[in-house]
Amino acid sequence: MRVHTRKRGDQYHYVCRVPRDLQHLFPVSQLTYSLKTTDERNAKVSATAAEYRTQQLFLQLRTRMLPKDLEKRLVNQYLNSFATALQAEATGQEFTGTEADTLGLSKLFDDCAKGHLAWERETLVTADPGEDSSDTRAVSATMRAEMFKLLLASKSTMVTGGLVQEVAKKLKKNPGIKLTEAECKSLALQLNNADKVVHEVESAMLRGEWSPLELLQQKVAKGLEAPYYDLKTVLAKYEEHYLNSKPNVAEGTRKDMLVECRVLLEIMGNIGISDFNSMDSVTKLKGILLKYPLNKQQRYGDKSIHAILKSEKLYEKISLKTANTYLDRAKDVVKYAGKYEMLNKSANVYEGERFVVSKAAKDDRAAYDSADVDRLIDAICTQPLQGQNPPYPERFWIILIALFHGLRLGNIVELTKEDICQTDRGMWIFDLRRGKTKATVRPVAICDTLLLLGFLEWVEKLPRKKLFQDSARSFSAWYNRDEVNKKTGQHFRGFESRYVTTDKKKCLYSIRHHFAGNIFEVTEDFMITSDMLGHSTEQKVGARYIKATKAKALKEVTDKMRMDIDLDKLEARAQELFFK
Repeated sequence: MRVHTRKRGDQYHYVCRVPRDLQHLFPVSQLTYSLKTTDERNAKVSATAAEYRTQQLFLQLRTRMLPKDLEKRLVNQYLNSFATALQAEATGQEFTGTEADTLGLSKLFDDCAKGHLAWERETLVTADPGEDSSDTRAVSATMRAEMFKLLLASKSTMVTGGLVQEVAKKLKKNPGIKLTEAECKSLALQLNNADKVVHEVESAMLRGEWSPLELLQQKVAKGLEAPYYDLKTVLAKYEEHYLNSKPNVAEGTRKDMLVECRVLLEIMGNIGISDFNSMDSVTKLKGILLKYPLNKQQRYGDKSIHAILKSEKLYEKISLKTANTYLDRAKDVVKYAGKYEMLNKSANVYEGERFVVSKAAKDDRAAYDSADVDRLIDAICTQPLQGQNPPYPERFWIILIALFHGLRLGNIVELTKEDICQTDRGMWIFDLRRGKTKATVRPVAICDTLLLLGFLEWVEKLPRKKLFQDSARSFSAWYNRDEVNKKTGQHFRGFESRYVTTDKKKCLYSIRHHFAGNIFEVTEDFMITSDMLGHSTEQKVGARYIKATKAKALKEVTDKMRMDIDLDKLEARAQELFFK
């Protein structure tokens, strides 16, 4: 980062040129701050801090700028009110107003148009019956058009400033768009230009020339073809629709959807949905996703992504696979907006806009081997099951359920007492009612090992409905965590790296890989292995009716798995943790 300083007399000053796109917001083209030091070294340090604050200011101004499509929409609504009023007067009809709009501003603009016509009728009708009032009004309209030309040249907002303040109040209330003083000025100047156009059209119309009014009406109609919806409103409606149409979705999936929508709004700002569905927005979103920090909320709190990109250099970024989930969500939001007529019927620009994720075999997650499993069993039997969280002894069961059943972590931590039940044939099962896919929703027979260790007795004694206090996020952080504090240099290690393996290719999901390998070794059948893992193997309607029967057959497969595990040690640990 290049920082500019200049010495004036014996004092150093920080100097920065205002970016071209923001120059209209500043009275000067160059900013200068006194650094209040005569020492060159101190000046460089102070100038670096001043550069950071200044760039943050520029970033704030950019992210809060009134979206151009919204500004155009407002101007077109304003012109529509006046054009409709002029048309009504010319044809001898009463002007009753224009159609209500999604922003709730049509009435405000209609009242302006009515007020303009009423003022002209009261003050410009000549007292001389022999004089043509149309000519008088035409001259007056021409003079007013010239006045607005002068106001535009001087960048004065004295005529339209009051109206813009009313617009700003309504936008702030709904849909929650706050206009800065600079944005209000920009809009007022646009309305000045609109007034100039209106008075030129009015003057021509009063002289018998109708084509300018017709051209204005055509232009306005095109600009108002689709209603304006801001991204924040669309996302809120999308979230509501998603949750209502997918009541059985897993809690983790629901949270992921909400986080992805929040991140899209944070990155793009509250722009119009039409603006969001543009290649410029795709480019911006992809560019920021390539730099998006891993675990942003935990590491940076409420600090905005734009501030992080400006101030941080070395940090871990999200994977391309994760970045693709945000692009997929953006595509789904645009599809929803198009389906429910919040967006014109233009193509969904996010279609096919995914990062190419090509992973070499050496980069794939590896399965635990027998030695890893031995160390894992030893660790859960001898080591404290806690990290920064309070002691959660039930993590013992989470690991064993993953090991013996290959369930996803999200499914395990969402289990409740109601999900532990018997079939009509007396077989104890995990009744998975939510999941990543339809195939995940199924009964899973509880293996004999868990039953022998007293899992059912522990469940029965629990005073709460939910089995586990961990969320998928907190358990994963406890198990997988491996990072270094940049400030202190302190190394925080998770349960896995302390007691099981330091192999970077292995993680909590390696348990599921290990389970899959054991199943395939027993069956040598990909279909059975997929069934055991909850992967989709068929699309037939009847599939859901045979899941309970299939659970019994799959339990027989689980019982055949040869896992050389010290059950005596596990039983002793279960007694120590839960039954003393």
